Amino acid sequence: MKYCTLCKAKYDDSVSFCTIDGEVLEADPSSLVDTVLDGQYQMEALLGKGGMGAVYRGRHILLGDRVAIKVLPPEVRTNAEWLRRFRREGQAARRFRHPNAVTVYDLRTAADGTIYMVMEYVEGHTLDAEMKNRGRFTAAEALEILTPIMSVLDTAHSMGVVHRDLKPENIMIGKPTGNGGPVVKLLDLGIAKMREIAGVETAGTTALTMAGQVLGTPYYMSPEQWGEIPRDENMEIDGRADIYSLGLVFYEMIAGRRCYTAKTLHELRREHVSTVPKSLHEVVPSVPRGFSEAIQRATAKDRSDRQPTAAVLASELKAGLNTGPVPSTSPSNNEFAETIAESRSQPTNSDVNAPTVIGLDASATSVPAASSATSPPPSVDVKPQPASAAQPQPGMPSDTVVELRDMDSSITLPKAPPIVAPAPPRRAKSGVGLIIGALIFIFLVVGLGVAGFFIYRKFKQPPATVSAGTTATTNAAPRELSRYWLMLEPPARGGKLTRVAGLVPLASGQKFQMHFVFVEDGFVYIFGPGQGNQTTAFLTTKPSPETGLSTNEAKVGQEFSFPNGDQLLGLDKKPGTDRFTVVFSKTKLESPSFLSAQVSGDPLPANQLAEFNEFVSKYMQKPPVMERDDSNSETPFVRVKVDGDKQSDPIVFEIRIQHN
Repeated sequence: MKYCTLCKAKYDDSVSFCTIDGEVLEADPSSLVDTVLDGQYQMEALLGKGGMGAVYRGRHILLGDRVAIKVLPPEVRTNAEWLRRFRREGQAARRFRHPNAVTVYDLRTAADGTIYMVMEYVEGHTLDAEMKNRGRFTAAEALEILTPIMSVLDTAHSMGVVHRDLKPENIMIGKPTGNGGPVVKLLDLGIAKMREIAGVETAGTTALTMAGQVLGTPYYMSPEQWGEIPRDENMEIDGRADIYSLGLVFYEMIAGRRCYTAKTLHELRREHVSTVPKSLHEVVPSVPRGFSEAIQRATAKDRSDRQPTAAVLASELKAGLNTGPVPSTSPSNNEFAETIAESRSQPTNSDVNAPTVIGLDASATSVPAASSATSPPPSVDVKPQPASAAQPQPGMPSDTVVELRDMDSSITLPKAPPIVAPAPPRRAKSGVGLIIGALIFIFLVVGLGVAGFFIYRKFKQPPATVSAGTTATTNAAPRELSRYWLMLEPPARGGKLTRVAGLVPLASGQKFQMHFVFVEDGFVYIFGPGQGNQTTAFLTTKPSPETGLSTNEAKVGQEFSFPNGDQLLGLDKKPGTDRFTVVFSKTKLESPSFLSAQVSGDPLPANQLAEFNEFVSKYMQKPPVMERDDSNSETPFVRVKVDGDKQSDPIVFEIRIQHN
């Protein structure tokens, strides 16, 4: 059946236009209600309609299970590329299991060609509806609701599954369980990328309209999803795009409005790419500064400046709750005010419509007690100023206010003039006094000249280096820490190992070695996905004999391979992206305890996993820069570079291996 979106009249599938208003007819999603799909599922109700098709509540006729069924649009049935992507992404979603992700049970094609997906049914409502009913959330409330979502994303990203369409409408808040807490689940994980190929969006997905077209959900898209090239020059969308989107969801929950609110696609893209929004603690003063800074980092324009994983984001937000809110010095109660209003009892010669920014330095924020209750407030003198910084008026001691360069006026708050004791009477200068004065003058001139010479020499010298253990910083250029590459097992026994570097797609099940060369002596620690893709120690102070290593010590300039000799690691046979965390320390690490424990091959237990995430968060605040060098096609490698003034030890970086 088809129907008219204007008058809602229904027609047979053979009709294309409404006979009443001439509107193009669309497939009627409600026509499937009260029918049996594919001889297995009784379609009970239409739950919603979006760009990926319509979602129904259904019931398995034989088993009686309540399920959610997503029926895909009929127009994609002939799109071979989309169907291939659907199968690949759907298989990945079906393999993924997490208590806070809606489970995909089955992917099927009915006899009539209907393509549908059977999913877990969650009774409840979306976060979008919760925000409309509830209004603003506190930082603690938002963290409580979204912590399960960060857990899902961390697990999914470690398996190479990226959501790509994270938004409040894709977060389900189920009914409270027996212990009183609602179950929070993430929808559409692993299949959102199909929308890029399908190219079908309907009015049920968003309120953003441009040139008569209804778009997707650009309010939460990361700059790289808008086509901006990241600093690492890799256009592959990874988990940090989800971290950006989740940061904007946090912002919206706590601020009570979206972070970016442009009405056209062009303006919205500009906001995401180049506009730096107000920090969350500026919008809502009660938000702890540490929490606000974590959100600000999550929504950084370049993904290299964001948290590397969702687990790191969760750790930073949790720690940020314990920091105090920023004390407000503004008399205004409007949290969204762009300017601060100053109450004046005197007229001024300033343009009343000119934007003005008022700021006080430290000495101006504390107001001394008035001498009497009736004392008038100090007057405010407003004078036109050029575009350069405001200058105090001669003879008037004051606190100067820093003014934006394009402001039309500057404001100076005067202090009471200091009481100056009368100067003693002058004494007539004698000839001896003149001689002494001349000698002092000559001495000062020579002294200043010598001092200026040494200052000039100091500034001409290159920046001083910092010895190990100090905290001084310089503006030195990034320095190289290490180079690494992979050696792949040949397809035939006895063949030659193949050398690759960077995110070169490998075959699932491929066996390989990691090779490193470090620029200084140190110790190497490696963690990666083990059984069930859980974080596992691969190399510690006490390596497994099976790796062919007796120590994790690396010597400067010497090739360090893991595993060593003829031993090889094997990738999972399921497509995805494996992430290995590498720790390099100039000294042997004893804490946390798992760094010095014997490698067993077992995943880290919950307490050690929490320590591991905290450790990575601490030493990976600003991840090293990865540069692929394939100037010699025979010996490609990835260069790991850290800030020239970065003295942290250990240094943590990540190796990602994509396989299909």
